[in-house]
Amino acid sequence: MKKTLIYFTLIVGITAIIGACKKEDDSSSTSTLSAPTGVTATAGASQVSLTWTPPYGASSHIVYWDNATGVSSSSTAITVNSANYYTHTGLDNGTTYYYKVAAVDSAGTAGTLSSEVNAKTHSSFTSTTTASGSITVGSVAMSGTYVSGCNTSGVAAAVSGGYFPSDIVANRDVLVVTGNDNVSQESHFYTDTTCSTLSGYSKNGWDNFTVGDASGEFYKVTYQELGYKNKAGTAVWEAFYENYFSTNNITASGTTIDLVVGTEYDVGGSGSSYMNLFFVSSTIARHGEGSTSSYPTAMDSLEMTKQ
Repeated sequence: MKKTLIYFTLIVGITAIIGACKKEDDSSSTSTLSAPTGVTATAGASQVSLTWTPPYGASSHIVYWDNATGVSSSSTAITVNSANYYTHTGLDNGTTYYYKVAAVDSAGTAGTLSSEVNAKTHSSFTSTTTASGSITVGSVAMSGTYVSGCNTSGVAAAVSGGYFPSDIVANRDVLVVTGNDNVSQESHFYTDTTCSTLSGYSKNGWDNFTVGDASGEFYKVTYQELGYKNKAGTAVWEAFYENYFSTNNITASGTTIDLVVGTEYDVGGSGSSYMNLFFVSSTIARHGEGSTSSYPTAMDSLEMTKQ
């Protein structure tokens, strides 16, 4: 009887151990990866760039997206083999896209979805300035046209302060490389929040654009003011800037400036030398507010994406 009991106890013990091991194996084979963290979405022209921090054990990722909030694992899916980024291209301009990201383990099992992020692609825009040449900023060749998104932040305050015409509600920054040492820095202003109807724009031509030492992630640059152009898109803009030029005794070659709606006016330039800071990557550009006396301490322009 004692022998039977001993055998029985051994069998029960071994069975329990095997069962525990099996449970442990089953648990690992069906384990779910954690959600990617730090997911960001950055809009450009017809595209959204996504970045994230993958969880341990991720072999690939799935990006789920939609053009309405509430993205789930049933939304449109894109398999991504890169470690922590994806650029969603071919999108409609001026449209908000929503995203979640999930990591996939070596067995092909998708993990928990990340928190949802969104970004609005830039409104369609074409500058009347022709791009040409390139300028090396650090290790990047700055060339072509860079355009910011449609911005409303701070615009109302600037209008209230008398800095902008009263019909402006939104703006965008534009940078066009026009030669191997020439740049057109442009500010375009609109009467609607989608940047569709122009109130007016200003263009500052920069000549002898020279890149100096790095200052953190920015580069010190110097240039000369080549010229200044102004175009009225509305009668409100026309009246505002005619008054501004008159009040500040600004003329074009000694002639009183008379703007005409729809016509670009070449005001001319002083030839003054400026100092500024520039940040340029393969896809974006940003700069500070140029000064004739010192380098700026902050980047004041909107982030512009290369078109």
